[in-house]
Amino acid sequence: MKKIVILLLLTLTLFGANVDKFAQEMGFERDYKTALTKAKKEDKVLMMVLGADYCPWCRKFERKTLNSTLLKKRLQTEVVTLVVDKKFDVESFPEKFRTQFTPRVFFINSKDESIILDTTGYIKKKHFKESLENALELYGEK
Repeated sequence: MKKIVILLLLTLTLFGANVDKFAQEMGFERDYKTALTKAKKEDKVLMMVLGADYCPWCRKFERKTLNSTLLKKRLQTEVVTLVVDKKFDVESFPEKFRTQFTPRVFFINSKDESIILDTTGYIKKKHFKESLENALELYGEK
C-alpha cells in the first residue's frame, strides 16, 4: 500500500511539472495575480488557459494549437497568457473561472476582470486564431 501511495504522489508531481515546463517553454505566466498585474500594466487581454493534468485534449491543445507557428508569436506578444491546472492551481485563480470542462480558455479584460470571451474544448489553430482576434477586437471596443 505504501508503494502505491508513493507512486501516485510521484505521478501527480510529474503531471504538475508538465504544466510548468510548457509554460516556461512558451513564456506563459503561472500565477494569476502576476499575470493580471502584467496585463494591466501593458494594457493587454489576459488569456487564461485552464487545463488538467489528466486531460489528453489539454495536451493536444497545448502542442498543436498554442505551440503552432500560426499562434505562438501572437500569444507571446499580443496578450498576456496564463496557464493553470484546475486541480493543482485551484487556489491561485478566482472562483468564477473554475469549471469542470477542460481545456477552457478565458479571455479576460485586465481592467475589470470580466470575461470578454471564452472557449471550451480542443480547438484547432485556425479556429482558435479567430477566437483570439475576436477577443482582441472586443477588448479594443471597451
